[in-house]
Amino acid sequence: MTDPENFAYYLVKTFKLPRYIASTSTTGLSNAYDIFCVASEGYKELFIKKGVDPEKIIVTGIPNFDNCNDYLNNDFPHKNYVLVCTSDTRETFKYENRKKFIKRAVSIAQGRQLIFKLHPNEKYERAEKEIKKYAPEALVFSSGNTNHMIANCNTLITRFSTVVYVGLALGKEVYSEFNIDELTKLTPLQNGGKSAENIADICKILLESKQDIRTLLPTMNSTFRKEIAYN
Repeated sequence: MTDPENFAYYLVKTFKLPRYIASTSTTGLSNAYDIFCVASEGYKELFIKKGVDPEKIIVTGIPNFDNCNDYLNNDFPHKNYVLVCTSDTRETFKYENRKKFIKRAVSIAQGRQLIFKLHPNEKYERAEKEIKKYAPEALVFSSGNTNHMIANCNTLITRFSTVVYVGLALGKEVYSEFNIDELTKLTPLQNGGKSAENIADICKILLESKQDIRTLLPTMNSTFRKEIAYN
């Protein structure tokens, strides 16, 4: 997931400033690569709009997000709840109105069980104290398998977290600071966990081929499009 295209993004593109100023919103714009492996057709479209060379992009899927059905087999004891996955926004020196976020979660839950899964970087004591003040009946976890928690929930609430893709892939009701329709288009390809193999195959072709990579790209794109259609 890339950061929103904010003022810093357009500043970097307009004045050719160092890309790190705009963080991950400028991903792919270096052009310092032969192949750009992306998670979905939606991401391919996104990067093309940003200015990435479409001939260099291949949709392979992305490891860790390409077999979400596997998370349904788990031993997390709770089911059918509203899960809130928090962020480390404050710990990374960004503004967050946590009180407002918690109250929004309570409103969305409408009396259903609330479970908060804290970001690993968060200050646990502070976060738990805030949650207990505004959502006293909620359960709070600072550890555990987040993907399993998502698999067992009915509704997932996040702000800017990649875990939203797990919820979307599993057909959960999802809330995010990002546009949900856009996230749905971006959701990583579900190919049964073959993304790593796809990427490895591309690496082998690059390492072993003596041809100019530009002559290989059309064939490689065609091959992986057929693979995606088959899956």
